[in-house]
Amino acid sequence: MERGLALPITEPAQTGVSPDGSPMTSRAISKHEFDMLHAPGQGRLPESIYGAAMMAVIRSSQTRSRTVHGVTISVLGGLVLNIIMQFYVLYCTNLYICVPAIKAVRALYAQYHEEVFINGEFSDDAFESFVRTEELCQIPLSQPWFFVAVLICWTATVWADLMESFQYISLWCSLRKPSASHFAIVEARDGSVLLVAADAKTKAFALITIFMPKVLIAVMLWWLGASWLVATTSFQSLLLNAVALAFVTELDELIYTVLVPEDIKATVQSYAIARPLRANNPFAVDDQEVCWESFKARRDRHLFLRIVGMALTVFVVVGLPVLFMRCMQQVLPGYKWDVHGALRVQALSLALVVSRGLVPCSFLWRGFHSCVLHQWQVNGETV
Repeated sequence: MERGLALPITEPAQTGVSPDGSPMTSRAISKHEFDMLHAPGQGRLPESIYGAAMMAVIRSSQTRSRTVHGVTISVLGGLVLNIIMQFYVLYCTNLYICVPAIKAVRALYAQYHEEVFINGEFSDDAFESFVRTEELCQIPLSQPWFFVAVLICWTATVWADLMESFQYISLWCSLRKPSASHFAIVEARDGSVLLVAADAKTKAFALITIFMPKVLIAVMLWWLGASWLVATTSFQSLLLNAVALAFVTELDELIYTVLVPEDIKATVQSYAIARPLRANNPFAVDDQEVCWESFKARRDRHLFLRIVGMALTVFVVVGLPVLFMRCMQQVLPGYKWDVHGALRVQALSLALVVSRGLVPCSFLWRGFHSCVLHQWQVNGETV
C-alpha cells in the first residue's frame, strides 16, 4: 500500500468487505468518497440539437477539413431552425392563445365586480344570482393552493432545462486556455473524445450561439406559460395546458431526432467536456493527522455547498411560483382575492343548509350564517 493512503490513527472498526475480500474501514470508505467527489470527471454532451452544435464546434476547432466544416454548417443550420421554431411558437402562443385568454378572464373578473359588489360592498344575493358563477369558480386564482401546486410543477420543468444550460456554461467557462497555436485541445479518455481546453473565441462562440438563445427561450417560456396558466378558465384545461407547454421545451430533442443522422448522433455520444481538476488531495500527504483533518474539512465544506444548492433550488422552484402569484402576475392586476373568499362563504353556507335539519333551533343556524357573512365583509378581502 502506498505511503499516505492508509490512516491508522486509531483502530478503525470494520464496516464490511470490499469486492476483493479485504476489510473495508471507515477511513477507507471516506477516501473512496473523496475520490468519487473530487476525481476529475466529464460532462457528456446532451442528446439534443444543442449537444450536436457543441460537438460540431469542437470538431471544427480541430481541423480545416471541408467535410467536417460542412457537417458543422449543417448542424448549426438545424440549431438555427430550432431557435426560430421555438421563438415562433412562443410568439404565436402569446398572440393567438395567451392574449385572448387574458382578455376573457379580465372581462369575467370585471363583470363579477360590476354585478356582485353593490357600492363597493359584496352582496350575497347578487352573488347567488350571478349567471357566470361556474366560470368564475374555475379561474385558477379562485383556488390558490391548487394553482401554486401546478405552477411549481411548471417551474420545476423549466428549471431543469435552465440547470442543464448553467452546468454546460460552467463547464465551458472552466476549460483551461490552450497554447497560442490551438483553438481547442481534445484528449481520448475512456473511449470518449474529451474537450480539455478552449480559447476565448471558441468559448464566446459557443456561449453566444448555443447557450444564450437556450436560456432566453427558457425564461420567456416560463413567463408566458405562467401567465397563460393564470388566464385559464377551466381546471381541466389548466392541467392540459401545463402538459402542452412542456412540448416547447422538448422541441430541440424532436428536431435532433428527426434531422440528425445516426452516425452524427453516435459522434455526439462520444464527445464530452472535461470537468475542472481537483488538486491537493489530502490523502496524498505523509502526515496522517493533517490528512484526516484536511479531508474532513473539505468533505464538510463540499457537502455544505451541496446542501445550500439544494436549498436554493427548493427556494426557486417553490418561492418563485408564490411570488409570481402574489406580486408578479399581470393577468389580473390588482386582484383582491375576493373570488376565493366568496366561494368559501358560499361553500360554508351550502354546508350549513345541508346540516340545517340536524339543528333543533333554526335561530342557531341563522345566527352562525350571519356571523360568517359579517366576518367576510369586515375583513374585506379574505375570509
